[in-house]
Amino acid sequence: MSKGPTITRREGLVLAGLVGAAGGGLLLARMLRKPWMELPPSPTLEAATAEAGPEAGNRQGDLLFLVFTDFNCPACRRAHPEMMAAVRADGSVRLRFLDWPVFGADSRAAALVALAADAQGLYLPVHAALMQGGRADGGAAEAAVVEAGGNLQQLRATLRAEGPALEGRLSRNAFHAFSLGLRGTPSHLIGRLLIEGAATERDFRRAFADARALSS
Repeated sequence: MSKGPTITRREGLVLAGLVGAAGGGLLLARMLRKPWMELPPSPTLEAATAEAGPEAGNRQGDLLFLVFTDFNCPACRRAHPEMMAAVRADGSVRLRFLDWPVFGADSRAAALVALAADAQGLYLPVHAALMQGGRADGGAAEAAVVEAGGNLQQLRATLRAEGPALEGRLSRNAFHAFSLGLRGTPSHLIGRLLIEGAATERDFRRAFADARALSS
């Protein structure tokens, strides 16, 4: 049996260095890759950004960030703490939640309760609680309202009185999502930059900088 080619120790070190450099280059390329796409200005985009929704961050911030989210979406739950950390670190982002319950009836029931809780100023703590894990449904959302100090009777009265309006809001959010060609949750619209799926705090902060550069 013939032996394969041999290499000297020096050649081996050179080869290892080249492989290491290539690997480092791929790692650097992944780090520098931008996980977002730029959307062109359009009436569709304007309509989405004009839609009302509960807000967090800086209400007078210079950058509008829309998140299309579902309480039972695993990727939404992964992205949520990263997103919130980036918004807090920036300090000038206006974050608006557009609930888009694509994971079924339980998600829709949870979204309706969370939106009704906004009348008591409790959307954000309810949202945060439901993003912690476990099945999100109407009962879980009501429990989150109570845990946040809300009034359950007032919540149910709001649902009875404003249920059709809240349903309409969810329908409009879905319309905007489909009009923008979104493929699911979470979808993050930062100015004109779109990140679909979970992202890291670092990705969000880089997107904030690029979105501001686009608008300047």
